[in-house]
Amino acid sequence: MADAPGRARRGLGRLALGLGAVALAACSPGDPPGPAPGPDGAPGPVTVQVCGEPVRYDRVPERVVTHDVNITELFLYLGLGDRLVGYSGIPATKAIAPEFRAQLDRVPNLSSHEMNLETLVGAHTDFVFGGWSYGFRENGVTPDSLRAYGIASYILTESCIRKQPRTRVSVEDTFADMRNLGRIFRIEAHAEALVARQQAELAEIAQALEGIRHRPRVFVYDNGVEAPTTSGRFGMPHAMIEAAGGRNIFDDIPSNWPKGNWEDVVARDPDWIVIVDYDQPGPQGKIDFLLGKPELANVTAIRKRHFVVLQYAEATPGPRNVARTRTLAHAFHPERLP
Repeated sequence: MADAPGRARRGLGRLALGLGAVALAACSPGDPPGPAPGPDGAPGPVTVQVCGEPVRYDRVPERVVTHDVNITELFLYLGLGDRLVGYSGIPATKAIAPEFRAQLDRVPNLSSHEMNLETLVGAHTDFVFGGWSYGFRENGVTPDSLRAYGIASYILTESCIRKQPRTRVSVEDTFADMRNLGRIFRIEAHAEALVARQQAELAEIAQALEGIRHRPRVFVYDNGVEAPTTSGRFGMPHAMIEAAGGRNIFDDIPSNWPKGNWEDVVARDPDWIVIVDYDQPGPQGKIDFLLGKPELANVTAIRKRHFVVLQYAEATPGPRNVARTRTLAHAFHPERLP
């Protein structure tokens, strides 16, 4: 990570950083049970819905490659680290949760950036876990191109918006991914137990926020100088903000990570700004940039120094979403979640 989140507290009135990794460590999974055998001693095939289409998996994957830090964390959270033979898409600027670092240090880094089909084949991969714009691209590696080499794949549910229309995105999408992976790797009961644990925490947040009369306006700032990249209504930050009792000011954009514009940020006057921490200039650099933009000077969040910093893996679908939803809820409604 380019800049330690703690530095973002300098000179700011109310900056909620939180430690999602601490909360996540408290519910780290144990080793999942092995798959149940079929009549011939081998696990039978399973079919799961992937981007709205049924996909059949004839055998339990044994040599898996994951792409991007949030997807890799989700895979390790399920206790499947012994199946991981490589990962990609995790440059030094994307911080992985400390409890997963030791496992990942033992696994080859196949690429800090994009997936490469030749490398995947050379690693004798039999399964790739990625998503559209999380490693899968039409002019690069796709589930179809992998299938031609006998490599199965799974697509992150949130990313399906890039291929098919959707009505909404929610934290439950990540739970669906956990359940689907539980079926594919024949660890259904283990995956369901992890889902139930996170659902219980999400329900606690919802109960604490029941009956709130005001939802603060929230602007997600990912990056961008001339125009901000933000979260539309199909991005995971939007789902987290809603669950935390806020309202995304760009909830009218039907995309996950669209371009917004500064004029709308001023007009919609957010009460809070969520900073996505990855890449340069780091969270403090992004905050300083926003504080230094003259046209934002009268925006409520700028005047009150109301910032929350989320690491990339906390703002994208993964096992840290629920813990960081609580952090957001505490920032937006401290009287409800002290």
